[in-house]
Amino acid sequence: MTRRFKTIIAALILTPSLFFVAAPIIFAASSNPLDQACSQGTAATSPTCTQAKTQGKTNPVSGPGGVINKAANIIALMAGIGAVIMILIGGFFYVTSAGNAENAAKAKSRILSALIGVAVVALAWAIVRLITDRIIR
Repeated sequence: MTRRFKTIIAALILTPSLFFVAAPIIFAASSNPLDQACSQGTAATSPTCTQAKTQGKTNPVSGPGGVINKAANIIALMAGIGAVIMILIGGFFYVTSAGNAENAAKAKSRILSALIGVAVVALAWAIVRLITDRIIR
């Protein structure tokens, strides 16, 4: 198998794995056992119920501006910088291939791989942001 094909297969396998990582976070954030207890009688005004009602809004791990979003932003930034460097290197090799078809093909492959990597990282970043900003809250 070619290296490009292996890269695409790896991306197709690793991208869905984000759902297996994010699923426990989603289910943990969506079920609050105090919701039922706090909806009955005078317990609704207790400090514990007041704190439970605001728990998902200020979650420092999965809420907006939390650790997960910051990590996703840093990883996306590093991948973007890496992709720009790889595109520049691929462009340099393409320009200096001097008509050699094999070197030109390698350079094009490097540029295409960098663009595919950027697309995968952008999609993963968008999924993480969607899950943490809209679904978890």
